[in-house]
Formats: sequence, structure tokens, C-alpha cells
Amino acid sequence: MNRQKAISLLLLLIELAVTLFIAGIVVPGLIRSDSATKEALAAGSLHTLNIAAITFSYTTENVVFAILGALVGAIAAFAIHLNTAYAGQSPAQVLQVRVVR
Repeated sequence: MNRQKAISLLLLLIELAVTLFIAGIVVPGLIRSDSATKEALAAGSLHTLNIAAITFSYTTENVVFAILGALVGAIAAFAIHLNTAYAGQSPAQVLQVRVVR
């Protein structure tokens, strides 16, 4: 009986040693991959912030041109409307003040 217990204990110690050996190989790789993942996420976030900053700078530079373009477009639309609404009339007739009684 003592010999059987000694073999079981020896097998248990060998299995424990093999398990610790494999864990010693695997765990550092997992720790490195975790830190690499965090670094990749941080780099991605910085890249996103950089794109947002560039987009914002271009947007604020072009706001004046966007407002100017909208104003020119509105004037052109108004001129086209006047041209079609008063077609065939002279400018004097278009500008004539009509008094309503």
C-alpha cells in the first residue's frame, strides 16, 4: 500500500511540475498580449482624435465660404424667381409701386 501511495504522490508532483512549466510559458505571453492590446487601443484612439481635430480645423476654416455660398445661392434663386415672375415686363413696371385702396 505504501508503494502505491508513493507512486501516486510522485505522479501528482510530476503533473504539477508539468502544469507549472506550461503555465510559465503561457502566462507571460498572455500578459504581453494584454499590454499590446491596450497599446493598440490607445493608438487607435489617438488616431481618431487626430482625424477629428483635422476635420474640425477644416470645417471652421470653411464656415465663411459655406455661408457665402449659401448667400450667393439664395440671391441666385431669388433672381431666377424674379425673372420668371415678371417675364416680359419692363424694369419700370416691376418697380412701380401699387397703391391698394
